Amino acid sequence: MKKFLELTPVDGAKFYKENRDTHLFFDQLYGDSILPALQYCDYYEIKGVCSWLKNTPYYDKAFELYQLAKESFLKNISAEITQNIEYEQKVFKENILPAIELEIDSMLEKDVKNTMSEYAGGILNYKKLNFLLGRGRNDFKQMFWDKFDLEKYKEHISKHINSYLDTICSIQNKYCLEITGIPFESKMSIDYPELKIGLSKSTLKHIQEYTSKQTDEIWVDIVKDWVTPAILAGASGGISTLYDIGTFAYDIKVTIDDIKDEKIDPDDMVVYVCNHDLSYQIDNYYLNKCIERLNAAIADSNKRLTNEIIKLL
Repeated sequence: MKKFLELTPVDGAKFYKENRDTHLFFDQLYGDSILPALQYCDYYEIKGVCSWLKNTPYYDKAFELYQLAKESFLKNISAEITQNIEYEQKVFKENILPAIELEIDSMLEKDVKNTMSEYAGGILNYKKLNFLLGRGRNDFKQMFWDKFDLEKYKEHISKHINSYLDTICSIQNKYCLEITGIPFESKMSIDYPELKIGLSKSTLKHIQEYTSKQTDEIWVDIVKDWVTPAILAGASGGISTLYDIGTFAYDIKVTIDDIKDEKIDPDDMVVYVCNHDLSYQIDNYYLNKCIERLNAAIADSNKRLTNEIIKLL
């Protein structure tokens, strides 16, 4: 008995199997003193014990314990993987997505300025822009459809998403290897939707109104259209900055005080309105679709991981 106590459950089963024919009392000893303790073994231990107890009086009982241990083990794995799905989706939303949005906003600021400056003949001036808008509003709108390099934005977004999915696959492979001894050769990808953005009618209307008025009239409209909604957002827990109204957090923020104190150049205000419009479209009509597909891919891959582990155990 002392020998059994010095051995692991698997080694004890091996010792019992190899010596039971020469020590006839081993059957009774193992059955009375060792077998009852097997119910406290983990899945891997009881699996190893079963492999040694084949062709012994206690194999059926050990196999019964193995089935119970396996059922409990798989239940815990399934619950853990389900939690992983929620966690992996949450990490993207709370950590990866804000980084994507910040970089997109920086790209938008630069591209909007360059595009509008090009349309205005190289020098962005809100009065000159108004003259051009008055003559060719449709041309100005079409310019945003034609001049913007949308592939650059798609590549930026897909780079982050693909990298994140690759990281999850690597973790899944290691997880499966640790549990089963065999890696889960997984690869995740999503089909990216079409990205198409342009200035909305309401934004064009704002631009025409702002650029056709005197400076003091512009500030009156800015306070009406932007400051009041911002204050309401702040009262409900939002951040009182222009760029946080219904859109992302921008690299360069326009505060309410800046607008009230007339620290914002009218030309900049026109750019800000365009940025807000375009970023809102990317967020709501493109990124949301990408996130839906990413979440579906994460859920599907984890489901396949669960099935693979069940098959291999």
